[in-house]
This record gives sequence, structure tokens and C-alpha cells, in this order.
Amino acid sequence: MIADDRLALLERIQRKVLWLSTWMVHHANAQGAVAGPKVGGHQASSASAVSLLTALYFHALRPSDLVAVKAHAAPAFYAIQHLRGRLDADALRTLRSFGGLQAYPSRRKNPGVVDLTTGSMGLGAVAATFGALGSRYLVDHGAVRHARRWIVMVGDAELDEGNVWEALGEGLLTGLDNVLWIVDVNRQSLDRVVPDSRRRQLPALFSAFGWRAIELRWGRRLETLFARRDGDRLRARLDGMPYAEYQSLLRLPPSAVRKALVATAEGSDDVIEGLVADVADDELAALIADVGGHDLAAILGALDEADAERAGPSVILAHTIKGWGLPFAGDPLNHTALLTRAQIEAFRDSLGIAPGEEWSGFAPGSAEAELIASLPPLFTPPPAPPTAIDVPTGLDETYADESSTQEAFGRVLGALGRHPVADAIVTVSADVAVTTHLAGWINRRGVYAPAARPDFFAELPQAMRWQEGPRGQHLGLGIAEHDLFLLLGALGLTHELDGTTLLPIGTLYDPFVTRGLDALYHALYAGGRFIVVATPSGVTLAPEGGAHQSVITPGIGIALPAITYFEPAFAREVEWILLAALRDVARRTGESLYLRLSTRPVDQRLAPPADAAQRERVLRGGYRLVDARRAPGYDADRAVHVFAAGVMVSEAVAAGRMLREAGVFANVFVVTSPDRLYRDVGAPRPYLEELVAADEEDVPVVSVLDGHPHTLAFIGSALGVTQVPLGVSDFGQSGARDDLYRHYGIDAAAIARAAHTLLGR
Repeated sequence: MIADDRLALLERIQRKVLWLSTWMVHHANAQGAVAGPKVGGHQASSASAVSLLTALYFHALRPSDLVAVKAHAAPAFYAIQHLRGRLDADALRTLRSFGGLQAYPSRRKNPGVVDLTTGSMGLGAVAATFGALGSRYLVDHGAVRHARRWIVMVGDAELDEGNVWEALGEGLLTGLDNVLWIVDVNRQSLDRVVPDSRRRQLPALFSAFGWRAIELRWGRRLETLFARRDGDRLRARLDGMPYAEYQSLLRLPPSAVRKALVATAEGSDDVIEGLVADVADDELAALIADVGGHDLAAILGALDEADAERAGPSVILAHTIKGWGLPFAGDPLNHTALLTRAQIEAFRDSLGIAPGEEWSGFAPGSAEAELIASLPPLFTPPPAPPTAIDVPTGLDETYADESSTQEAFGRVLGALGRHPVADAIVTVSADVAVTTHLAGWINRRGVYAPAARPDFFAELPQAMRWQEGPRGQHLGLGIAEHDLFLLLGALGLTHELDGTTLLPIGTLYDPFVTRGLDALYHALYAGGRFIVVATPSGVTLAPEGGAHQSVITPGIGIALPAITYFEPAFAREVEWILLAALRDVARRTGESLYLRLSTRPVDQRLAPPADAAQRERVLRGGYRLVDARRAPGYDADRAVHVFAAGVMVSEAVAAGRMLREAGVFANVFVVTSPDRLYRDVGAPRPYLEELVAADEEDVPVVSVLDGHPHTLAFIGSALGVTQVPLGVSDFGQSGARDDLYRHYGIDAAAIARAAHTLLGR
């Protein structure tokens, strides 16, 4: 039981947090008003979380604990960081300004104070939970076990996001004893009061997924009243009240609360009326608002309860009031509401804050300052790992004359399994491990599970062994691409958060990159470094039909920041690209990798000699494969450049032969990374200009890939010549590969026709 004097101090601290967070948003909008429209902010959402954050940051946190703060409570979080000495008042003044404190907690932008990035609803919470799984994985692979907790705070409306329940259904999370969620049950979303069904659904759903659910519904004052004779009648009235009706009680003037409380369909409830007869109107209004999520003693008790029994993950469902302590508390449309100037001044005066002292913390020597000074430090990232992971520059691996890039990936990963670097590699897949060529790796390295599980098929013939145990290095997920990307992001942050570097590689079908795109974007923004291997790709997956054929993913690869998109043509290129990306991840010097692969075999004898210079060209984004200038009678006026990516290189080479027979000279260029070529366009000497000789500056361009043609459509303008971009701009469909290539105009004949058009022939 916490002492009353300590509670009194915490009460005063939370009032200061409430003030500072409200004032920060007001100041940001006052400054922004000079330029026009309001800056925005979330005074109400911060207010609902103030008590929960106060209990955490001024009492319960240990130095090893990481916290993912509810995104819309960012101002309250920043106010706490100010009081804890991590931000000065000048920093608070930069909320939502360029180069200042972000609207939502961001490790990328404000790494000095933010443990974990939150923002897009539901994603930060799941990413943090997968971070706890990553910590558990490291311990099972020899890392030191810390008394660390991953504490996640979300609003109840945030749980409407389906990706939350996809993640909580993953079996790997069930036994985690280092995860605590705190749900700010303020019963409101942006536009509405949440459905009444959530009251019973949330505890039941968490329990069904194996979580221990602790509910904080009412505060101590109401609980005391409930304990009196006939108090159960009042509890039943409040518990059974629709959320919207309860919210309306919070908005009524004190004189009207009593009448609304005792009203029933049959008239007045005399029992409840008698129970509250000796409670004054103002006191009754405050009593009705006494919810557990603003009772500091109840919150601290729930935190202790969750910490005492950690057989698995826990959740505290803390009922709060959105806008608590502010004039619009409980208003169903208060999500973006702002206090007026008159209201903010009245609020300041009610707290005894003098004009000009709005940014002040607690005076040195005050009881509050002394309490804060006595607290243990907050989490700070561990030092960087002392030794770098040795990623080989090449592998002693051979590839068949006819090989696909997907097959090459499996061989590269298998070869890596024989090197020391393999100990740092962890693979992840959303139920497509075998079909994305991870079988060899899994046979060698095993499947991760917190405890060893029997292989009931061990005595039966198996194409691969699915052997599960704590030393396994493949994490198998259910069919949920959001989980895949968020887990990759979490594993890709262990260097920064755990002091141990992992090299995460995730595989999925390329069409389903779009399904998990929001999560992939979050994982990158949060700072994770990892490798995405997406295969098979394009309409080349001919028999599968439109739903399983990716068209727009190359454009996504170019558009996504912090990740480099490659689409190699030959097996050796897969090796070079993958090794370079692993080295970048290990050294934290480069970006993540999106490797788009195919199932179509390509003649490896077409590839140039595999030397250091060729490797550099591949990694820079492309090279000349066929040099028509060497052909007898070469004429630049009858020449065309064909830029091809991935499996379309075979079609480009075939088109070149067709064109030569027709008297046209085709230079064939392999684009291994449209992304790198595009980003380099603005350089003083773009690499594209290095690929093309000075005497070829007027040669037109045909580009082709098994994806949307806009992916390579920049090449002509970058070179200052006319271009015909070929690709797939409609839904795919089933059929033979040759038929589909012909239908979508990406076969050799279509390339040749485009060249003739450019040359006016």
C-alpha cells in the first residue's frame, strides 16, 4: 500500500503534467496561428492518459523498462520528460514545429527521449510487443537476461485495428512474461463513443489469447460507496449504463446529475436516490467521474499485481475520461478540441500558476522535486555491440545454367548457414517458408519456439524437418503480413535496444507486400533494419491468376524510404546483393533491402564475368549486358537502348536478336535496382549517364519489367531522350507465361515493336 503523503505528491505531479501538456498544445497553436490554420494537438487524449503515465514515470518504471506511449498522449509524455530532466522548456516550445518534437513519439526524430515509435494506430503497440519477443529470442540464444518489461499504452479505440488481434493470436506471444499493456479505456474514438459491446469483449478477447486481464473500472471513492448498504444497486446502475449515457452524465451540470442518475424507465430509483441523498451536487458529479484509470492508488496496485505474477503477458484495462480535468471532459467530439484563450487562462489560475511561469517545473528543494530526484533513471540505449559481425564478401557457391533468382536465394541462404555469420541471422515468414525457399535453412538451423516441442513426424518421410525449440533460428508466423513486417522491424532494432545485433530476413509472396504495407512503412520509420525477400513476382507466376500476381510492388519499392529495392536477373547478383545488404544491416551504415525475386529460370550463361567490377555495377543499380557498338556496321542513328529488370532480361536479349536481324542495333542494359538509379538522377554525374556513352546521347530508350511500367519510365527523361516504357498496368490473369507476356506487351516481339516505333520504322 502506497503512503498517503506519496500519493499526495503524485497527485500534484499529475496536475503539473496535465497543465504542461495542455499548455504545450495551446502554445503550438498560438504560434501556428500566425501562419494561418491551427497546428492541432490532442489535449483531451493526453488528459485521459495523465494518471497512467504519472504512475509509470514517477513510481513504477525500472531503468531497463521500455515504454511505447499512446501516440495521442505525446504532449503528456513530453511534459513528463521535461519534469524528469530530459527535455528543457525550449524543447517543449517546439512541439509540432520543424526540427522539434514530433506530433507522435518517434525514435527516428527524437531518439533522446523516445524508446519506441508509435503513431499509426495499432502498429506501435504490436511492434513493441514483438520487441519483447526479440528480447526473449536473444536470451534463448545466449544473451544476458534483463529484468526488462516492454510496457505498451494504447487507447481503447486503437484496438479497433485488426492488426492488433492478428498479432495477439500469434502463439509465440502467449508465454511472454515481459509484456504489459495498459489500455486507456476512455470510451471514445475520433467521431463517436465506442460501442457498448467493447466492455465485455476486451477482457474476454485478451483472456482468450492467454493474457492476464486486470480491470480498473471505478475509483476508491465509488468503491467505498458500493460497499455501503444498497451500494450494489448503484454499481449495477453504473455498470449496466450504456457508454453514451455515462458520457452524458459527465457533461451535465452538477444540479442535473442526480436526476439523470436515479432515472429509470419506471420512474425514479428510490434506493439509489437514498444512497446518494447526503452527497452534495458538486460532489456527486465528481463522484460519478471517479473511474479507476484516474485513481493513482488503484493504478499503482494494478501495476504491482501485474508485476507480481508474470507467467505470461498482462493487460490493465483502465477506465478513464477523455479530457479529464478540462472543460470538455467526456464530450464525444473532444478528440481535436482545444481550450480557448479564456479557458486556458482560467485553468492556469485554478492551478496557482503565475503568468510568465507557464513552462516552469517544480522548484528545487520542493517535495515534488525531491521525489523526482530520488527516482531511478529511465531507459537509455545500451552501448553498441563491441564486435562487428563478419559478413563474407562472397560465397563458394555454384548455380545451375538454368536457375531462377528464387532458387538462388535458397542456395545463398544455405551457403550462409555454413559461415559464422549465420548465428546472427534470423528468418521470419508468414506461413510461406517452404514455398519461398527457406526449407534448406530451416533444416539446418531449426524453428524457434520458447520450449522444445516434439516432432510427431520424425519417424515419417519428410521433405523438410520442422524441428522446434529455443535454439531455432526461424520464426514461423500465421498468415498475417502485418505481423511479418512488424516483427522484422522489432528484430531489426535489437542492436539499438538490446545491445545485440540480429540480421533479420523475412520472406513473403510479392503480391502481399501491399497487404502489409502500413506495417512495413512503420517498421522502417521506427528505425528497424532488415531484409524483405518477396517472391514470386509479377505475371510470371502465370497459372496463379490475378490475385497472386504483383503489378504495383516495384513502384512501392521505389517510393518507400529507408529501404532499397533490387530486382536481380541472375543468380550471382542475388548473392552479391544479399551479402551487401547483410553487411549494411550489421554495420548499421545502410538501408533495409527489398529483394524482388522470380520463379522463372534464366540462362546464367548470359551473365557477364563475375568479377569485382561487375559486382560494383550490380550494386550501383545496373550495367550494360549487350554492347551493340561492337557489332559490324554499328550506326547510332539505328540504335536503341533496352533497359530491362529481372526476368525480362531474357526477353530483352531475344528482342535484341530480332532487332539485329531487322538492321537495328539494340544495347541491352540490366537494371538491378530501379530504386538506386532513380535516386541517383539528381547527382552531379548520374550513374545512368555513366552507363551510356557520350556518343549515344540521342539514342531512344525502351524499358521493360514484369510490373508497372512507370517504375522505369524516368530513364528517358533522365537521359533526355524519348522512351517507350513497357510493363503490366492491369490486373493479372491465369494462362501460360508466353501468352501472358504477349497479352501484356512485355515479350520480345513487343520490345522490338516499341524499338521500331521509336526509330520511325
